[in-house]
Amino acid sequence: MIEWLIQQQIVLSVTLALLITLEHFFTAKIGVKLMYKLWGILPAVLVLNNLPSSFTSIATDSFTRYVVGLNPNVVVADSLPLLLLWWAGVATIFAVIVTQAIRLGRSVTRKAPGSHSSCDNIYYANAATTPMLFGFIRPIILLPTQFANTYCPAQQRLILEHEQTHYQQCDHLWNSAALIITMFFWFNPLVWFGFRSFRINQELACDNRVLQNKNSEEKLLYAKALIRCAEHASTHLNTYPTFGEKSTMIKRLNLIKQSTPRSKLFAMAAVFTATALSANVALANLPAASVKADSYIPTPPIVRVAPVYPSSAASNNTEGFVLMQFDITETGATDNIKVVESEPEGVFDESALQAMAKWKYKPRIQGGQAQRQTGLTVQLDFKLGPDSDENATNTDIEKASVSQTR
Repeated sequence: MIEWLIQQQIVLSVTLALLITLEHFFTAKIGVKLMYKLWGILPAVLVLNNLPSSFTSIATDSFTRYVVGLNPNVVVADSLPLLLLWWAGVATIFAVIVTQAIRLGRSVTRKAPGSHSSCDNIYYANAATTPMLFGFIRPIILLPTQFANTYCPAQQRLILEHEQTHYQQCDHLWNSAALIITMFFWFNPLVWFGFRSFRINQELACDNRVLQNKNSEEKLLYAKALIRCAEHASTHLNTYPTFGEKSTMIKRLNLIKQSTPRSKLFAMAAVFTATALSANVALANLPAASVKADSYIPTPPIVRVAPVYPSSAASNNTEGFVLMQFDITETGATDNIKVVESEPEGVFDESALQAMAKWKYKPRIQGGQAQRQTGLTVQLDFKLGPDSDENATNTDIEKASVSQTR
């Protein structure tokens, strides 16, 4: 899992840096609607970066040799602490989301009167400090209990139109995708900056759609409602889109006040850049034309389980070896294991095969994609004592470094 997370960081970071830069400096020039749609390239490039590569493999005839003694042990990579740390971060974020959902759900008091809107999914909630779209599957609109006393009827209609626009744009689904990406890659600082930029673009796109046919007076009422709502809004990052998010306020007010003309040149350049990035990720995962076997030497296994020395062989002072051929899958597991040669025949085979099935290697990465490796061989020498020819000092050490045989 840690290897997979690391593999995603280059394409994830480059895409996030591009989108954050476009949002911060060029939203008005590109257009808020198009800028919001450009965020769709983030999940797209992650999918493209993980397309199955079952039709590609790296053929190699590398040979590795190990000595097996009477006291087998297990060699395990030190990635377990990192994996536990990652799971702790995922669990913490998930707990925050669930806690927030429970708190908001329990605070719902009653359904809003039908005079607010023709929709029947509007409720009052004590824990809602600002209007919001609540829920990820079948969302509802939550209003503060003092909503009717805080805003005039015209402002109430505009605010409800804003929240219904979130629903029509399927923002609850996009927020779900954004939170999943944030949970999986929480250790990357760009993910958090990207989440904030995404939410800014989301609110700007919603404002633009609500105000596109409104007059100056309605736009002024809308801006005043934003400011009043921000005064009561919570300061912590909310997992649900809220009308009065303070982090988006200045940019939203500036775009309402100043109508910056959209530049077709900037829009075309942004679309071209996003398309080029996606195409580059897709092309990088195409099978390579050819891979020379002698250009790649597999690293030692990150998990190496030594075979159990058969008791019958030990009691008869029998020594020998097992030569096996195997593949390394895209995840680093061993596969297609078979005995090529053994001496004495059949004595150590079963023990060697059982152990080899538990070995794990670091996946071979090419073009940002894990590749299957085929035709590797390993020889396990079963010895009751140190090998005097090699001056071995440990019965479970690598006898020979990886070498190529042709």
